[in-house]
Amino acid sequence: MKKKTLFSIFVALTFAGILWASGAMAGPPLTNVEGVGGVALNPMAYVANPVKDGGSGLLGNGVVSKPQLGIWNIGLTETDINWTAMGGNISFYNRVELGYSHEFVDVQGVQNIDKDNLSLKINLVKEGDFGMDLMPAISAGLIWKDTQFDKASLRDHTGVDYYLVATKMIPGLPVPVILNAGVLSTKGYVRGVLGFGNHRDLAFFGNIETILFKKFIVGWEYEQDADVGKVVHGSNAKFGTHSMWEAHVAYMYDDNLMLVASGAYTGDKNSVGPFEEGQAAFGGAYVLSLQYAF
Repeated sequence: MKKKTLFSIFVALTFAGILWASGAMAGPPLTNVEGVGGVALNPMAYVANPVKDGGSGLLGNGVVSKPQLGIWNIGLTETDINWTAMGGNISFYNRVELGYSHEFVDVQGVQNIDKDNLSLKINLVKEGDFGMDLMPAISAGLIWKDTQFDKASLRDHTGVDYYLVATKMIPGLPVPVILNAGVLSTKGYVRGVLGFGNHRDLAFFGNIETILFKKFIVGWEYEQDADVGKVVHGSNAKFGTHSMWEAHVAYMYDDNLMLVASGAYTGDKNSVGPFEEGQAAFGGAYVLSLQYAF
């Protein structure tokens, strides 16, 4: 049986299993595509699924959180690419978050690509620290990535992203609003799926999220383009990833389960394709996710 088929069965069984499982409060941050507590693309300063005041964490303790899982399916319809990711998080003392995700990218008729991500986030400042109501949560983190794509041709198939991010909830408006902004240091070409370059670039990212009727999250996120230099052995061509954005609606079904649907845009697919010098773009996409906090 092909690896793709086995992975699809695993994802389907996981969907079925967590729908029947029975807590935690659903809501941001989600477990994102790379296994980090955030939204679809970007990290947040909050740790995923923290232990609530007066609540209990894993096995009834107050130190280690219960895990959170996220499953994503991204359909890049203009380029016949199907992108599936499955990951999870756990946190310690509501300060340190560990995450993992596996991404499976099916480029129709060309190649199937596997990528693994391990992440660490440290919450440096909690929201409202130092007696300052306007103080955002501030966190720093890293994401170690490894792609199985064409290792013989790539200069490097592993790389590490670093980020610094601030997140602030503003409750006094007609609806609660969460603002999130940060900077990412990366060498990843197409987020590392197609390898890593010899140049590290800084990319801004940001989110705005609103909570409606205590059941819906409506939001938008953006990630700036990144130029990562030479990626392929024996070539002086320089590559990068186009800026991208996505807009989403999430439904918090109950205290554990959340469903997400969104549309995304990664740049004009006819401008620069993979391994054409410049910033790769793949057109529009639909994004679906199921999130479960134990």
